[in-house]
Amino acid sequence: MIQPLILPLILAIGIAFGSFLTMLISRIYKEESGIFLGRSHCFACKKQLKARDLIPVFSYLWNRGKCRFCEKSISTLYPLIEITTGVVFALIYWKFPFESISELPLTVFYLLISLILIFTLFYDLKYLEISDRILIPGIVIAIIGALSFGVTPSITSALIGMAIGVSFFLIQILVSRGKWVGGGDIRIGAFMGALLGWQMVLAALVISYIIGSIVTIPLLLIGKEKLGNKVPLGPFLVTGTFVTIFAGEQITNWYLNLFL
Repeated sequence: MIQPLILPLILAIGIAFGSFLTMLISRIYKEESGIFLGRSHCFACKKQLKARDLIPVFSYLWNRGKCRFCEKSISTLYPLIEITTGVVFALIYWKFPFESISELPLTVFYLLISLILIFTLFYDLKYLEISDRILIPGIVIAIIGALSFGVTPSITSALIGMAIGVSFFLIQILVSRGKWVGGGDIRIGAFMGALLGWQMVLAALVISYIIGSIVTIPLLLIGKEKLGNKVPLGPFLVTGTFVTIFAGEQITNWYLNLFL
């Protein structure tokens, strides 16, 4: 059962972790040392930030979206990542609430998975790349989840799901000679398969491509995007994975009932 008093706490913790992700995304891309322990600083003027500059969402609004020292504009992705992580943490708790210590590991597992997914979404959105430094450990964590928490029907389902996810994108790479998708999408496919199992990874892939079509087709029609432009697929795959985690079974049952 969901505890109303815990939900705001989970939301706040998620926002705080989102602030950590904003730092992690930039530092990993720039290959900075001290990724986890280094002092936070402005990437433009290199000034070390004070505690009042690091309050999630509030500091961005208080400083009007600029560095307090050099007044360089700060990307709106920063508060967006923080808010997204907070909302997702709350949804994870809604989907996987815990009433005892024995139930807590499953909730923590999905919170950790959500951090990996959110990192992948915004890293690809910002840099058009996939970071193996986060995604490869994520695949290992997903397999551990299959072994320890039964997040998939069986470890066999997880391994078959990985094979489906990898094959799905590998075939596209071979057919298009690398023009449709990239090698990073293969790793996301492996992660999705290990996390969801073979039954749900199929649903997640379909949902991801439907979401991608809903977003990109209107952009093409109004001229915001052009055929041949590189569009990051990672955000759609991550969104499809989240939809599947929260409502995949209901969506699948609804679809099958249309033909029964």
